[in-house]
Amino acid sequence: MRGLFPFLLGAGLFLGVALPLPGYAFWFDEAFTANLVTFRTSPQTVVERAAKGDAHPPGFYLLAWAYARATGLWGAAAEGPPPEGLEAKARLLPALTAALAAGVAGLAGGPIAALAAAGSEDLLLKGREFRMYPLLGLFWALAYLGALRRNLPLAAWAGLGALWTHYLAPFLLAPLYLFLLLEAKDRKRALRALWPPLLFLPWLPALLGQLRGGMNMAAVRPDPVLGLEPLYRLAQPDAFGLLLLGMVLHGAWRLRDRREGILVLLPFLGVLLWWGASLFLNTVSLRYIGAFVPPMAIALGLAASALSRRTQALLLLALGVAYLGLLLRGEDRPGPPDEGFRRKAEILAALEKEVGPFTVLGDEKGRLVSLRYYWRSESQLRLVAPEDLKEPPFNEKGVLVLLQYPGWVSDQQVALQELLNAAHARKELRVLDRGIVPLFLWEKKP
Repeated sequence: MRGLFPFLLGAGLFLGVALPLPGYAFWFDEAFTANLVTFRTSPQTVVERAAKGDAHPPGFYLLAWAYARATGLWGAAAEGPPPEGLEAKARLLPALTAALAAGVAGLAGGPIAALAAAGSEDLLLKGREFRMYPLLGLFWALAYLGALRRNLPLAAWAGLGALWTHYLAPFLLAPLYLFLLLEAKDRKRALRALWPPLLFLPWLPALLGQLRGGMNMAAVRPDPVLGLEPLYRLAQPDAFGLLLLGMVLHGAWRLRDRREGILVLLPFLGVLLWWGASLFLNTVSLRYIGAFVPPMAIALGLAASALSRRTQALLLLALGVAYLGLLLRGEDRPGPPDEGFRRKAEILAALEKEVGPFTVLGDEKGRLVSLRYYWRSESQLRLVAPEDLKEPPFNEKGVLVLLQYPGWVSDQQVALQELLNAAHARKELRVLDRGIVPLFLWEKKP
């Protein structure tokens, strides 16, 4: 029961802050998942579309497909807009996965680790999004648990699961496996035990194709100092996270077994490797931080075992207060962005009924995909093109709709802003929906 209690504690505490699940519309990344699993697709189609149209391996998408079949979500969007309540039902999958990750953190690192994981804003942020990040965190936690217990098969099979979930996996797995090999008395036997990740090799041709088709997004890579941010994102505010990082470093130094002290530091070394790789590939985005939390929380729990009983009690109290603050935030807790595409679809459906089909110009493909998921119509949705600046594509009644994504600056965003400026100068522009992604109506005057 000693292991079961912290497991249930971590899982239960996480669900305490994760529920109820957000029921508002999917944003683009979630809509990509929904397009794979809420239509009548086959597993083969899911794999093919992930290989050709995404930047991730298909592991999570296949799990989401199986979940959709089991819960009735499969086919829910095939005949028309997705029904109300679909989003919350879909987001239950990542929430349960993140709860399991918090439970594994408690199992490996005790109540301190369980509370640190369950009360992490970063884990909660991604743990309620219909994406793969909590599954990656779960596999990382299991692989780390295998390393801690010198259970090489667990470390290897969990590592395989992580590889099929997200391409960030090697940054934590490589230090773990290297540690296990270097400390093993029979290294050949240890190497043989770590063979399961080789089962990822059949996906390498698809990975190379995804790399060739990827975008150069250096403009959105965080500055080096921000790349170190995951090191102390176990808690909020940042000052508390830095204090916890200091406790990890102090506890790792105080542990009697130096090998265990090194093992405590490995999840944080994975963060540094992640940043180093970003100098060559676009791997770093601060929205991935939540996946690092479960193994980092385990490391905190292990390091705390080297502290005095009084310090441990104070740490538990501080983590409990931080968790309570997160719990009391209610609907203000971190979660997927509410970009309002279901609301936008209702507005546009009413407009189309009044003026007939029209064109929606956008400056970012993903948001147009999200809008189309909720709005099935005869109207055209497409990216703005240079010729649209010379001759805006009004319909017969002089109507044009513009969808603006306030992200990084691209040629399409510059072009769309020019259209918005022109419409505003002519006093022909009206806001249909402000939100995170604004929707504008351009009505050409006679």
